[in-house]
Amino acid sequence: MNNIITEEQNKGNAIPDLETKNFTDRVRKLADYDFRINPNFLRKQAPFLAYVFFWVMLFIYSSHRAEKLIRETDKLNKEVKDLRSEYISVSSELMRASKQSAVAKKLQTTGIKELKTPPQKITYSGN
Repeated sequence: MNNIITEEQNKGNAIPDLETKNFTDRVRKLADYDFRINPNFLRKQAPFLAYVFFWVMLFIYSSHRAEKLIRETDKLNKEVKDLRSEYISVSSELMRASKQSAVAKKLQTTGIKELKTPPQKITYSGN
């Protein structure tokens, strides 16, 4: 005949399968803070760990390099601003010094005087 099996009857007769037993063992180890690592497991995972280590190191190098480039760029931008302001000040100083009145003032001490008549163009007709 057909028997209806209740959950309570099923629990008493059930044999834990291997997956459940492994899972409970892992949970028990975690709860007991038992983190002993099997050497065979490490040997199997060594290539993957090396791969992960390589990418972590590459990421760290890349971030340090980017920071260094940013600092260098900021330094060069500051230097460009300083040079631009120096160029403007030197250019304005040259403009002031090359004015006719400034040149005449400097040449007074040497005895050279300013012309009162405008220069004349000399032409030569060959034949």
